[in-house]
Parts: sequence; C-alpha cells; structure tokens
Amino acid sequence: MPATPQRSDYIAAQVQAVHQNLRLLETLVTSPIGLTTDLQTLRESIPADGAAAERDRAAFQELARDRSARALGLTARRVVAETIELLGKLTPSDVGGLPPEWTGRAAKVLDRIEARLGAEVRQAKAAELRGLYVIVDPEQTTGRPVQEVAAAALDGGAVALQLRDKKSDKGAMLRTASALATLCAAKHALFFANDHADIARLSHADGLHVGQTDLPVAAARQVLAPDQLVGTSNALFEEALTSESGTADYVAVGRIYDTASKSNTRPAGLETLRRVKRAVGVPVVAIGGINESNVVPVVQAGADAVCVVSAVCGARDPKAAAARLSELISGSRPRG
Repeated sequence: MPATPQRSDYIAAQVQAVHQNLRLLETLVTSPIGLTTDLQTLRESIPADGAAAERDRAAFQELARDRSARALGLTARRVVAETIELLGKLTPSDVGGLPPEWTGRAAKVLDRIEARLGAEVRQAKAAELRGLYVIVDPEQTTGRPVQEVAAAALDGGAVALQLRDKKSDKGAMLRTASALATLCAAKHALFFANDHADIARLSHADGLHVGQTDLPVAAARQVLAPDQLVGTSNALFEEALTSESGTADYVAVGRIYDTASKSNTRPAGLETLRRVKRAVGVPVVAIGGINESNVVPVVQAGADAVCVVSAVCGARDPKAAAARLSELISGSRPRG
C-alpha cells in the first residue's frame, strides 16, 4: 500500500531527525578514528535535506564547544536514546531502501558512541574531584536534616557530596538522593550515592561509591549509565591498584587516622596514601579521621580530595567548618 502524504511527511521528519542527531554526535565524538568513520558512514547513508543539514552543522558546532562533563553527558545520553527510539520507528524502506541489517548495525555504532562519550565524561568529572568531599550521613548530622547540612557544606566550598545511609528504606533513600543530586547540580558539585547502584542510577547521581565487600566495579557499571563514576574504598596499596585496573574512576584511601564515624574500618595511613598517589593515574581521595588539625599532612601526602564526615556534619556550623577545611586544603597544595 502506498504511503499517504501524511505518512510520507512523518517519515521524512523522522529520517531528518535521525540525520540531525548523527550530525550532532559527529561534533561530540572526535576519536577513535574508526568510530568517527563508522558514524560518518552511518549518517551519509541516510537521505536528508542538504540545506537543513548545513544549517544544523553550524548550530551543532556551537553546541559542541561546551564540553563540560555535565553538558556533554546529558547531551550524549539524550541524543543516543532519542536516535535509537527514532530508528525503531523506521523500516529499511523508510530510509532509502537500506538493507534490513542497517538498523542493527546503526544500534551497535550508537552503543559504542555512548560508551566512548561516557568514558570521556567520567574522565572530565573525575578531574573535578579536587578539594573537600563531604559524606552526609543522617546518623552523623546531630539531628539536623541531611539536606540542610549538605547545603551548608556546599556553601562552604565542598566540591563533592556522598550520601551514606545505612538505615533508611530504599524509597526514602531515593528521595533524599534525588534531592541531593539536584542540589549538587545547581552548585556545580559532584554527588555520589554510597553502596546502592540502583539509587545512584535512579537519582541521576554523578556516581557511586563502593567498598571492598560491595558490588564489584564491573557489576556496578552494568546498572549505572555510561557517564556515571565509580569510586572505591581501599585500605591496602594492592587494593588501590586492583581498583584502578578494574576501571574505578577514583580510589579512596583510608582510614588515614582513627575515626569514630564508621566502625570496622581498616588502617591505611599517610605512607599508603603516598604510595597509592605515586602509583595510580586516577584521582586519590583520602578518608578517615581527617579534621582541621590534621588535614595539611594529608594534602601534602598527595590527596587530590579529602573526605570528611563528622568534621563537617557534626560541626555546630557546617558551612564555616567546610570553609575552613576547604581553605586549608587549597593552601596546603604544592605551588607550581
């Protein structure tokens, strides 16, 4: 049965949208060369309005100049998902009589693009992990709402927050995590969920933090979006090396000092921190018993970020405590 004019217009619009999305992805994906070639070949195999494509090119180049981690991740995830959805509505005859296997091949290329852009976004996000990293735990906030303490920590200069909640049910945890993710996004800070990959994924967190007995990094990545980070806790030098080789985006080393905020932690110390920093290529986060009185040697030992709990959450004025710690961290870094 021949297509009606309305159907023909609909098909043309869908095909043009696929072409536009592939053009946008071309501006975002700059390597490896094999992937960029596959993407270009895919786009060129689709018939499209030449004048519209030329207009799109300039607009997409402008958009692609913003390669911030958050903008790139959101753009890539949206465009890939939308393109796969559009392709699912088209038949081979709709796109110029392409062979039946074309759609499947296109989906594979898009999967590779999503993975590539996800890795690029994670690298960019991880580079932002430099400064004060605050764990907010409802058991450590001296009765104050978690969101209140979190907002104060961010106002004081924290570059990252992590929600660690060992007692709430999943529904309440998700509501809190979603609120903190929104708060961090507004402050251009990173937000991590602790332990629960599903909470991290559903709350649109920047990432997940896991311990040695939690989900392995590879398993967590099967739940998370490609652009979400995974960080790990490590007490031993060998654990940190294993974490990095297992594609962790950052490694946390601790405990550095004795701490009362979490039981059954294992000692690591400053020497382990120094060894890890020399050996790995991902950001290193120091954690465990760190406060204003002992943070300087931690930074001097090589920590990219310093993670605290009670030093901010238990402070009478969390904003002021975070500000003092942030200043000490910044002032202790080697110059030049």
